[in-house]
Amino acid sequence: MSEIGKKIKGLNVPGILIGDILLVVFFSIMNENFFTSYNLMLILRNSCTLLLTSMGLTLVILMGKNDISVGSVVSMTAVIVAVLINKGLLVPLVLLIALAMGAAIGTINGILVAKLNFDYWVVAFSSMSIFAGLALVTTDGVTVSIKSDVLDYIGNGKILGLYVIIWIVILLTLLMIFIQNNTKFGYDVYSIGGSENVAKVSGVKVVKVRILVYMLSGLFASIAGIAIACMTNSGSPSVGTDYSFNAMAAVVIGGTSFAGGKGGIQGTVLGTLLLRILASGLSLMGIAATWQKAIIGLVIVSLIVIDVLNENRKNIKGLRRVYRNVA
Repeated sequence: MSEIGKKIKGLNVPGILIGDILLVVFFSIMNENFFTSYNLMLILRNSCTLLLTSMGLTLVILMGKNDISVGSVVSMTAVIVAVLINKGLLVPLVLLIALAMGAAIGTINGILVAKLNFDYWVVAFSSMSIFAGLALVTTDGVTVSIKSDVLDYIGNGKILGLYVIIWIVILLTLLMIFIQNNTKFGYDVYSIGGSENVAKVSGVKVVKVRILVYMLSGLFASIAGIAIACMTNSGSPSVGTDYSFNAMAAVVIGGTSFAGGKGGIQGTVLGTLLLRILASGLSLMGIAATWQKAIIGLVIVSLIVIDVLNENRKNIKGLRRVYRNVA
């Protein structure tokens, strides 16, 4: 093997990054408008809300659980922001209420799962249904417009050529990556996902960590809802409908396993970009929106199935190794 080949192999480039690059190259060849500063900026901007939703969910899945209620929290938050702004409340107070609501929903979910030992799927489905319904009831099923210069600036203003919302998401992402990789809390999340029993023996406060992770999941979903309200100057009760599935897909595509204990937010960033690159490329190729959903859905389901099958294969291989050692 040549020196260059050895260096390339030593880089250990994530497969998802290669996938992102190949998609960019493919769509750039297929449409000259894809690889332009305008379109790349749109991809980054459109990635923000999905990445926000996915970051909190990444921690939940790292623990071997799931939280499909995040999409409903996104919708409920966007609606609450619109309704409260129209009632004349000050923007800081509205944002505080919206964030508190998301954190409270996540905390309640965490208590039900971690402390009261409810099945996390039952909790997630119930929470999803409740807040999806509340979002519809609050606005009678219609989209509520927002008139606020402050919120409009957050969603559509620019600093140094980048949208303000992109700067906000970059800072939050770097913060969460630091917490994930350099704090006891981040270590505890991985430990619980790897083996809850071992984590308990090691002194990890499993219940406390689980509740905190669910709280962060709800909090980040509410931040995503705020971002959508700012970007669209409206609050729609159905805006978060696809976010639960897409966020889960971004997390798993990024390398975080449903089994827990493996992956992280770095991969989720790349998984989010892949989904948004795919959506942008298909749109520029003139593929109908209905077909875009079908194609993206097929890609997502395929990647999730591959992840599950791969994990099962690894588990079976591990059991065989243990059996050989015992024999």
